[in-house]
Amino acid sequence: MKKFTIVATALALAASSMSLAPAANAAAVPAAKASVLKECSKLGEVAKKKGADGSDLFCIKATKGGMKGKQVWQYKKLPVIKNLDVIVPNSLTSGFGGFGKAIADALKAEGLTDAEPVLTSKPTPYSNSLKYVNEEMAGKAGKLAVTGFAQVGGAFTAKAGSLVSDGTPVARMYAEYSAIAVKADSKYKTIEELVADIKKDPKSMAIVGNAVGGVDYFVAAQLYEALGLTVKDMNYTANSTVAASILSDAKYAFAVSGYGDFPSYVQAGTLRLLAVTGPTPIKGVNVPTLVSKKIDVVVQNWRGIVLPPKTSPAGRALVIRALDIVNASQSFATYLETQKAFYNWLPGTAFDNWLKGEEKKIRRLYAEIGLL
Repeated sequence: MKKFTIVATALALAASSMSLAPAANAAAVPAAKASVLKECSKLGEVAKKKGADGSDLFCIKATKGGMKGKQVWQYKKLPVIKNLDVIVPNSLTSGFGGFGKAIADALKAEGLTDAEPVLTSKPTPYSNSLKYVNEEMAGKAGKLAVTGFAQVGGAFTAKAGSLVSDGTPVARMYAEYSAIAVKADSKYKTIEELVADIKKDPKSMAIVGNAVGGVDYFVAAQLYEALGLTVKDMNYTANSTVAASILSDAKYAFAVSGYGDFPSYVQAGTLRLLAVTGPTPIKGVNVPTLVSKKIDVVVQNWRGIVLPPKTSPAGRALVIRALDIVNASQSFATYLETQKAFYNWLPGTAFDNWLKGEEKKIRRLYAEIGLL
């Protein structure tokens, strides 16, 4: 599995900064350990360079947001984003769409918008959203573009002409594992049953997932590699509405997408999950991991925010501060808990450098497997 091990390793590196929801602010935090929205004890005290953008935090009494009325570490001036427009590189019902809405909702809940947020959908191929953000929106303020593994890879496979890093990277915020799903009336009750048929006739097993080259494609490709099959034998169709596609088209044997795309369908009794791609089971979800079934596949997805090119340093710093507050907010914590997802916070220059490194690795890997 040499070709995909590098990707799995890169994703695992991202997991090193992941965590579950932080504990509630039960006690005051000293300046030396200050982070935004943590409680503080001495009004007016300054925590030097503890902001996500390297600026100072101040102990104040919050007047807005989930910590209203409490003494918390906060930026001197609340980073309000004017005319907020969250750009989603897929449908609004996709995982990207859900993440974009969660960011918009949290910004609003924390008093960081001056008006009702707008969500703009630019469906796949990812060349559409990249052209829109990197060309049409260049230099415009208030435009927060959702991104993630799928768009980074899709920029290459769609021959977009520009990369995610050509924008202004702001923060990585989210991590989740993928899931393999079938219709509730499918003959496949277990992942072992599905795998047995894949081995028998890999080309006939139609798969639906998001864009070719994205994380869903990698999950399917790693599955085939782990089973000793040829990736070129995958019968993979890209569709931005994965769950709806498998429910409406009988040709699909199974679907691959982020876990968060499936719970509502599982609860409605229309889909069944056979496996997830984490190293350990998702807490509270009675679905086995692939590795627990001796299928050597572990893949993690991530999502974050970039701004258009030509964003001013001040504009970038303002959004970093705003997203720092979002990352610490109860609204975002609730979203992650609902999605069974994880914190994956990496702001500013660190995210920019990490993103460019991922693009280099993915470009090399895609060339190796013939996607470029």
